[in-house]
Amino acid sequence: MSDTNDAATGDDALKQADGQAQGQEQAGPPLMIVHQYLKDLSFENPSTPARPYTPDQKTDVNVKIDVTASHLQERMFEVALHIEFKATAEEDTIYMGELIYACIVQVGSVRQEDLEPLLLIEVARQLFPYARSIVSSAVQNGGFPPLLLAPFDFVQLYRQRVAARAAETKSTEAPADGRAPEQA
Repeated sequence: MSDTNDAATGDDALKQADGQAQGQEQAGPPLMIVHQYLKDLSFENPSTPARPYTPDQKTDVNVKIDVTASHLQERMFEVALHIEFKATAEEDTIYMGELIYACIVQVGSVRQEDLEPLLLIEVARQLFPYARSIVSSAVQNGGFPPLLLAPFDFVQLYRQRVAARAAETKSTEAPADGRAPEQA
């Protein structure tokens, strides 16, 4: 039985990292989540104690989800998942809250045209289970049954964002009087 290990450790790892920095390319993952964290959490219970919750109470829950990405430094981005939720019964707000759950992502060799979908779809998919758990716990700790968020279609959200951006670009290119641009 041998005590040797084929994995690079200590000085070998430093030499390997130095070699990569000097232009030797090594295939790596397209992205790596370096750090994930709860950036902001707010929960309000405005109707209690004036109108305490009862299990037979019919409530309507409205949930809004969005994703943002911001560039930090070369190949490093912050991706933030924004979730707003509000439960109402008749005219009263039963509870409401907001969560921003974020991560720092290091991006590997990814084509520029694939970067935005990678961040806004794939990273969001990876963050969602954690954010869902936090929302559920916050609502339950507020004295209500847990709010179980259904799986979310981040591809559709991205498509809507791209369509809105295209419509905005198209409207800014049209002349102010609404006529089609003239051909030269």
